[in-house]
Formats: sequence, structure tokens, C-alpha cells
Amino acid sequence: MHRCFLLFLLLAAAGLPGAPAAESWPFITRRGDQLYEGERVFRTFSLTAPNLLAHESQLRADLANRFPDEYEIRDLFGALQRVGGRATRTFSFTVFHPDDHGIPVHIPARRTYNEEAFRCLDRVLALAREYEVRLIIPFIASQSFARVRGVDEFAALAGKPGSAFWTDPEVKEDFKHFLHFVLNRRNTLTGVLYKDDPAILAWQLGNEFGSYPYDRQLDPKPWSRLILAWSLEMATYLKQQDPRHLVMEAGGCDRAALLQADAIDIISDHLYEYWNRLGGRPTELGPLARAGWAECTGRKVLLIDEFGLATFANQRELLRTIREDTRIAGALLWSARSHRRDGGWFYHNEGGTPVNSFHVPGFATGAAYDETRVLDLLRREAYAVRGEPVPPREKPAPAPVLLPLGAGGFTWRGATGASSYVLERAPDPDGPWTVIARDLQDSVVTDVKTFESSPESAQPVPLYFDEEAPAGATCHYRIKGVNVAGETAYSPVVTVRR
Repeated sequence: MHRCFLLFLLLAAAGLPGAPAAESWPFITRRGDQLYEGERVFRTFSLTAPNLLAHESQLRADLANRFPDEYEIRDLFGALQRVGGRATRTFSFTVFHPDDHGIPVHIPARRTYNEEAFRCLDRVLALAREYEVRLIIPFIASQSFARVRGVDEFAALAGKPGSAFWTDPEVKEDFKHFLHFVLNRRNTLTGVLYKDDPAILAWQLGNEFGSYPYDRQLDPKPWSRLILAWSLEMATYLKQQDPRHLVMEAGGCDRAALLQADAIDIISDHLYEYWNRLGGRPTELGPLARAGWAECTGRKVLLIDEFGLATFANQRELLRTIREDTRIAGALLWSARSHRRDGGWFYHNEGGTPVNSFHVPGFATGAAYDETRVLDLLRREAYAVRGEPVPPREKPAPAPVLLPLGAGGFTWRGATGASSYVLERAPDPDGPWTVIARDLQDSVVTDVKTFESSPESAQPVPLYFDEEAPAGATCHYRIKGVNVAGETAYSPVVTVRR
């Protein structure tokens, strides 16, 4: 942990309200069409991390794992760091909807904000500094995804129809109230106001505003004008309240107007081969990136804040194009998920496609979408776009935690970066130890589409059964994580009576 970050925490723990941001980690700034970290151009290839604000599935019955804990946050940041990522993008803040059956959200009622949810974000921001990963945070989704929700539900908090979100003066004032709350929140761990925290690369107005009329089968032309007016009003408000952070747009309106707007710093593009094919649009991602860059050159920063659902070759050409043929600030692969505190991983399927969430460093279960190969490509390109050599891989850490499930079954809290595990058994806590399984993997679900929506997904996934343990015996177990660079320490010993 960096000394400056320790000082940060000590000041906050002492109750000093002005705990300073570390000068060695400056705010990301914009000069024309480039991002800068101090005097150095900032470019990044990484993955998005939509579960950093809240988990949307595999929720336990008591909902205790709705918001990621420190282990899960560290695991995700550690994974991004291992693939060379310097930034990530969360998903949007969550909004109350009665159909979500009381699931905790960030905005449970009009002008009301959930302290538990924001304490989670406090920890995310504190740990982002430690792992040197910047955050892009979109405020609200245009869609109405279950357990996330968005603009329709926000308007409904004021008793208004969803369309009122863009035009109703009271709803817009409600949204500004929310923005003011977020910008001026003081982090309970660091003592720093969010608007003074360099961990935030940019605030994004929202997620995919361009889908708003199409999702509702509306004529996009009038909505483009309304979304533009809303975007410019909110971007201006953000800049007035928080002049230190960059503002990223969310689409859905006239890009030419956004390119001229003083309050907009970053233009967003989402590039997906699969969705483009369904919509009859071009599927080669490299040329699309060049076209976007041609619009932005000399005017605004362009960042591909989501890409994927594409062949390996298409993604490789996209990254090469960005790095060599343009000065696009970066691209974020959709999307990474973390290990789970009660064993295994969080999983997510992308729209019924063969592509699931990415789990670093990649596993055989991801063969259908070249998970390991894509992550290795991303790592090489992440260092190339920074102008740095690819460093040796780091051994996994921390030590895993073995969790008995009964009936001879086990799961475990995984080690970041581990590609496999070795499980050992002994008749005594001090040994002698016998290896009972090698090359165990903790990413084991292949049919994620079915699994993710099943009741079973709320429970820890069994990863191993010891069918050969002596009946009636008391056995002791330990496990360690392994990758090409080395291995972790052993887990604490677990004792099981058979």
C-alpha cells in the first residue's frame, strides 16, 4: 500500500475533514482531443467493471451480497491491474422499482439515498487509489434493467411518467439534487469529497441514451433534441459544481452539437460486432473506430467505453487500429466479474450469445469466446498503448480460503490471478499432507444463461467433492492457488468430520 494512501486513511481516521488527495496521483485532464495524467498523455486498454457499484444477480436470499465487499472489490481491481488496465467503467446507480422486491438500491425514494450503497462506493474509491485504477461512473441508465433500473424509474419517484425525466422541471431538479449529493459526498474512509477525488477519471451523464427511443418504439428524431437539451443542461451543472472532473456524454443525440459543447470533454462509443449485425450495421470494429476518431480529432477526446461480442480477429484489429492509427484515449472490453466472497465467481451472460463475463486470467469454460486468448491480447495491447514493455506475470494473491459445503463438498474464495488450485488432505492439522487434486479451476459454469437466472445461482457453487476420504474419519484440508509465475500461501486449515 502506498505511503500517501496510508496517510490519507490516517487523516480520515483522525477525523480531519480536509484529508488531501495525493499529489503524486493528479486528476486526469483534457487538452484538446487527448487525456493527460500530469504532463503525460493518458491512454488505456482495460475492461469494464459493471458490478463495482452493485451485484445484479446471484444475490443471496438475505441480500447481504448486494453490494461488493472489500475482498470482491480488491479482486476486481487486482484483475484489472494484472491485465494492464489503468481505468474502468462502472455501471449506473440503481433506482427503486417495486418489481425488484425490496432489493437495496442507491436511490430508494425521491431525493433519498442509501447510505449502505454509498459506503460501498466509498470503499471502491479508496481502493482505486491503491490499485491505481481510475473510474468512469455513469449516473443513470436509459434502460430499465431489473435490479438496476433507470430514467423511467427515476421519474416515477416523483409520480411522473418516464418521458418526464427529460423535460419536467421538477424531475430535472430532482436529478440535480442527486448530482449535488454525489459530488459533495464526503468519503467515510478517506475524508475526501467525491468532487475532489482524482480516482474518478470522469462523470458520465448516463448509459446508452441512444437506446431510449428504440427500446420504447418511439421516433428517435424528437427524442434526440430532448436528450441533447437535457445532456447540455446537466453537463453544464456538473461543470459548475465540479470543475475538476471531466464530463463524458452518453449518446442519444446530435454528436455534432456535443462536439461543440464546452461542458462535454469526452465522446463515448460502444462498438459491438454482434449487436451491429442484428441491426444491419457494419460489423468491422476498426473502421468504426477510425470514423469516430475522424469526427473527434482536434475537438474532443474519444473513448470506446464498451466493446466486444466479436471474434478474436475483429477485437485484435480494433485494438491495433486504436493504438496505431488514431489517438483515441482507449477502449474498455465488456466486461469483467469478480470472485465471489462465498466461493467461485460472479457470472453474467451477454444477451443470450456465447459470450459470458470475463474472469481473469481466463479459463477453459470461456473457450467459446476465446476468454484466455482475448485477455492475453488485451494485456499485451494495454502495455503497448502505454509505450511500456509487457512485465512478467505476478504470482496469484492472496491465499485462497477453503469453504466446506457438507457431503464432502468444497468451494473456496479464490486468489486473484490464479489459473488453478492444488487441494491437500491430512489426518492431522500438522500433516503429513497428501495432494488429492491438482489443476482444479474455480470458473466452472458454462451454461451461464441458464445458471444466472436460476435459484441455484444464489448459492455457492461446489467446486470439488472428496469422494475418497475415509468414512467416519476427521480430515484436514488446505488449498493453494497457482499460475505460471508461482503460487499463493496455503489457505487456513479446515477440519471436516466425515
